[in-house]
This record gives sequence, structure tokens and C-alpha cells, in this order.
Amino acid sequence: VPEIIDFREGVAALDEIAEFSAVPFTMLGTGTPTEVRAGVVSANYFEVMGLSAVLGRVTGPGDAGPAADPVMVLTWEYWHRAFGGDAAVLGRTVEMNGRATTIVGVVEPAPPFPGETDVFVNLVTSPHHMAAEMVHGRSHRMDDVFARLAPGADLDAARSQLALVSQRMYADHPENYDAAAGYEVSVTPLREALVSRARTTLYLLMAAAGLLLVVTCANAANLVLTRNLRRDREFAVRWALGAGRAGLRRILLLECGLLVGVGAVLGLGFAYLGLGLLVSFAGRFTTRATEIQMDPAVLAFTTLVACLAAVAFAFAPGLRNRDAAGAALTRSGSRTTGGSRRLQRGLVVAQVAASVTVLTAAGLLGRTLLVLNAVDPGVEVANTLTLEAPSALEGQAPGEVVALQEEMVRRIAALPGVDDVGVGLSVPLRGTLVTLEIKAEGRPPLPGEPIPLAEYRTATPDFFAAAGMEILSGRGFAATDEAGSARVAVINQALAERLFGEDDPLGRRVTWTGQVLSAIGMQEDWRTIVGVVENTRDAGPDQPPPPTLFQPLTQNDLAYYPGAFVIRAEQAPNLAPQVQRIINEMAPEQPVLRIASLEEIRQERIAAERLNTFLVGILGLLALVIAAVGLAGILSFLVSERTAEIGIRMSLGADARKVLGMVLLDGATLLAVGSALGLLGSFAVTRLLQGLLHGTEAGDPRTLAAVLLVMTAVGLAATAGPALRAARVDPMQAIRRE
Repeated sequence: VPEIIDFREGVAALDEIAEFSAVPFTMLGTGTPTEVRAGVVSANYFEVMGLSAVLGRVTGPGDAGPAADPVMVLTWEYWHRAFGGDAAVLGRTVEMNGRATTIVGVVEPAPPFPGETDVFVNLVTSPHHMAAEMVHGRSHRMDDVFARLAPGADLDAARSQLALVSQRMYADHPENYDAAAGYEVSVTPLREALVSRARTTLYLLMAAAGLLLVVTCANAANLVLTRNLRRDREFAVRWALGAGRAGLRRILLLECGLLVGVGAVLGLGFAYLGLGLLVSFAGRFTTRATEIQMDPAVLAFTTLVACLAAVAFAFAPGLRNRDAAGAALTRSGSRTTGGSRRLQRGLVVAQVAASVTVLTAAGLLGRTLLVLNAVDPGVEVANTLTLEAPSALEGQAPGEVVALQEEMVRRIAALPGVDDVGVGLSVPLRGTLVTLEIKAEGRPPLPGEPIPLAEYRTATPDFFAAAGMEILSGRGFAATDEAGSARVAVINQALAERLFGEDDPLGRRVTWTGQVLSAIGMQEDWRTIVGVVENTRDAGPDQPPPPTLFQPLTQNDLAYYPGAFVIRAEQAPNLAPQVQRIINEMAPEQPVLRIASLEEIRQERIAAERLNTFLVGILGLLALVIAAVGLAGILSFLVSERTAEIGIRMSLGADARKVLGMVLLDGATLLAVGSALGLLGSFAVTRLLQGLLHGTEAGDPRTLAAVLLVMTAVGLAATAGPALRAARVDPMQAIRRE
């Protein structure tokens, strides 16, 4: 790749530069045909990345150049998943898109970056990468580039040198680097790139878990403080018998240590039991769910928190001095002091505040999820089935592949209950790998305006009906749109607006353009727009619809046939075995992949949002329950401490309603103060949410109102028990008991 050569020659701060391209391959020779996610890499890739083989070898200098043999290195995960960790896999030959490739090694476990990868192959395994246009051209960019800093060099030096080389490169080859396109070479440390996409989510989960820890510790501290206050006379007797403060602290430390230790063990046990449920649930949203596990760091953190909690509880207020202890032996009535009551109430306020903060985060994420779910995907998701049956094109002419896929469509359409069947380059709601420059006849880009880009797609006549995509004007494709007939196209709304503004695009002509066409075997060929179809949210509901152009499958200019089928039928998912059998009978060498309904694909697009909402929601629910229990517990204790006072009030004329109102007001005050502080805290935490929200703001009043309503309802319900108990106090018995 010329750019990489320029960087190697002109950037002294970089010691080694390697390239990586993500390419799907059809792999044969392992039983069932399989599509694998391959990383096409330069021979020095593993050296640059600092990765070694755990079995066999990785690629080296002998695997570079067009004369090298095609070789493959398996990832650790794929080796275990596909081959059961069998060492005999070394030396085995498989076919990658029809090209014999030898498995030479298994690489050590590593994070899947820049994307999920099953295997690595050298450049010669992919003939496309060895084509002259790829080797010598500057227009086909599909590589991720990795580099290692030279000894003594730093990141700033690498950035400045790369900027100078890239500016010279743009100036020397202006025909390849359109100034309006805004080409830029960016440098990112690998660690930053690995965690940047997950950092916000991880910080949010850590903050929510930390607040839950605050709620739990505050609740436990209140329980310990209450217990110590109830043991006031016991401590007084111990003081009287000569026990010192240090001795009493040791007793409390032992008791709290046992309490916290049992709680920590039970917590770890529940966490271990719940881990399987979490992995199972998260597995619906991410392929990396199996990496969720309890490791030594988690155990060490849990142990540390438990030890700190035990010490904190043991040294919590509650022990009096010797004089106060003597008075406690002769005093009756309440055992609490003003200071201890304020501390107890403060701990309840802290629980409520932390709960409101976590619930606000969960509510905002839930609101985002509702907004994304309400976005029109541009297709009718009900009663659909989609799948992919990619053709490797080995030994087949494009016309033969088209004829085969059209025959598959006819046989699938003949199944009972099937309404429409279509096949094309990609399934709706899933992105395509092909985005090209496009131009409209008579409408050149304005000065300084970047050349328009559009996604390249193909479709058979019934594809739009099968997907439930509405033709807004003109027509879709017809059986008469054959390879030798007039070249036609259907564009979506986004492309129509990008190219023609408010003008009618029907009858206008467009063509793909750019130097990249020669690299992929295409040429400029004008097509007449015959229809406009509605937009589909292929990039996700939180992204604008990508401009897209559809060509008839019979007029596919790209030697690429992924076989993306869309089937509309009653009980469509139940047809999957029959459809798979038809494809296997007609093309046993083709894998059948990614079987899913359009609704399942739509949910895949918001998988991260669903997982975030679920995890933060669970933490918020736990915080709410613990805070409610803490509020009820402390009010019950305070009511019991004020039994004599309540009895006297009722003897002097206060009725049950006034007593009930007094306790409810006490609980409501704690709720109000805690909720107000929680809202203030939520504004700090919601800063972490800025990159995770869509269609709502961090201070969304409806979400805040809903959180306050839930907190108030649960809090008042928790207050009701102690309040009713206070209202039922018998004045005479209360006074006599005291």
C-alpha cells in the first residue's frame, strides 16, 4: 500500500508498521461450510502487536509477498470453539474462498481488536489484496494500520512526523486526496483504542455500583448503630466491671467482622450463582459475554471492602464514656442522643440520595431505549426471516451465481405460506461493506463540497416487498431488468435529497465514480433512476439513514454475491429448516449464516442500550429496596424509642391521626431531603451518560418526575408500617412500661 510505504520511509519515530483488513471468508474443509471473520494481515503483524503463538507459529518474513504460500493462524477462542483445542489442527489444509490455506499456528489470547476475528491469514490468501490496484494504488482504503514506536521516540514525535508526511502525500497526489473530503491521519495509543468505546459504559456501571455500595454500607451502619444503642446498658455494665474502650472496640470488631464476613461470603455465593444468568442474558447482546467472570481482582476487592466495612462499623459512634455509662445504668426511656439520631437520619438521607441518583441514570437509559425502539426502521419487521448464503464465486461465472440465487428464490417462494422472497447484497438494517463515490449527471459537487458517497446494494424484484420497504415514487425492479437491458437504479430518500435536493430524481442518471472502481473491477456506467424507496436505519436507530443505491441483482457490477435473503411469510421463523435444506441441496458448499427475523436484527442494533439499561436498572432496583428497608427500619427504631413520648402526647389529647401524621411527616422529610440531594448528585453522574443518551437530555423532566414519584411511593410505603404501629400505641401501657 503506497501510503504505508510513505510512512515507513518518512516517519523515523515508528519502528514497525503492520496492516490489518477485516474480510469475511467462506471456509471449507471442516465439515459444514462456515463463514469466518478473517483478519488479512501483513507478515509482521504479530511482531508489531507483540503476540506469540501458543501452538505452532505466527506469520513471519517468509509469509510475505506474492510467492508465499497461503497460511492461517487461529485465534485462541476460535481454536477452542471450532476445533475443540485439538493440537492436531496444525498442518491441516482448508479452503478459504476456494484457495487452499494451511493452518500453521494458534495465537495467544488477546482482546478482539479492531473487531471480532476468528482467524488471521497472510495477504496472499486474499487475491484482492495482491491485485495491482491494491499494491500500487492510493484509492482503495480498507486497512487498519498498527505501528510500534521506535526506541526513544514518543507519541508526539510520531504525530508530528506523520502529519508532515501526510501533508506532503496529499500535495504530491491531489488526484487521490480530495481536499473537500477532509483526509486526516490520526494516531491513537492501542490501550486508548481498546477501551475508548467501553469507557463511558464502564465508568457509569462503576459509579452505579459505587452508589449501591454507599446505600448498602449506610444501611448496615445504621443497623450496627441501632444495635449498639440497644446494647447501651450492656456496655454500661461492662464499663462498670472495668472494661476499657479498647476492649469494647475489640469485641465490636470481632462481632462486625463475623457479620461482614458471613455477608461477603453469601454475597460472593449469590454473585457466582447469578453469574450464569448474567452471561446468558448479556450473550443476547454481545459475543464477549463469556468473558464476564469472577477473577482474583474481584475477590481481592470484595475482601478489602469487607475488611474496611468491618473496621468502620466497629468504630462507629455508639460507645459512651465511663460517666455516661454510669448514668445509663440508672436512666430509663430513650437510649438515643441528639447526635446519634442525627447520624441515623443522615445515613437514611444518604441512602435515599444514592438511590435517586442510580434510579435517575437507569431512567434516562430506559428513556433512551424507548426512544430508539420507537424509531421507524423503514421496514416491516413482523413475519420475516432473513439469512445469508454467500457464494465464493470459485469456478462459477457471475451469471451462473445469479441464476442459482434466482432459482433459490423461486423454490423458497413455493413453500406454503410464503408471500414474498428477495435476495440481494445485504439484509435490511445491516450495513454493507461497500460504500462508493457517486455522481449525478449535470449536478457536479459545489466547490469545497465533498464528493457524495452511497452504499452499494443489489436486489431482486420482490426484495422490497419482502422487506416491507415502501416504494415512495416510481417503481421497484421488474423481471425485465436483465443483464443486457437498460441500466436502472432505485435510490433511497437520503440519496435523493443528497443528490437532487427537492427536485424529482425519477429519470435522472447517476453513476459510481472514483479511482477505487478499477481496484474492484467496476467502471463508470450511467444508470437511470426508476424509483425512490423509503430510508432504512441500516446504521442503527441512533444514526441517520445512509444514502443507498440499489441495482438489479442481474446487473450487479461487483463480483460479490453474499446471498442476503429476505422472506415474508406467516410464521416465517418456522420456515428456517426448510429454507436451509433448499440451499444446502442446491449449493452444498455454501454456508447458511445469520438466520434471524428483521425484529431480531432491529433489537441487535440496540443491544448495548438494552444491556446498559438492564444492568443499571438492576443496581437501581437493589438500591431502592435497600433504601426502603433502611428507612422503614430506622423509623421503626425511632418510634420504639419515642413510645413514652407518643403515649404522653395521646394522653394529652393527640389522636391516632396526629401521631400517624407525625411519623409520616418524619419519613417524608427524610425522603424530601434525600431526593433533593440525589437530584443534585444525578447531575454529576449523568455527565457520564452524555454519549449514551439519544432523544432525551440528562435533565429530562419526565424522567426526573418518574424517579421522584417511584422513590416517594416506595418511601411512603416503607414509612406506613412504623406510622401505623405508632398510631396503635396504648398510652397507659406505654407510660407504665417506661
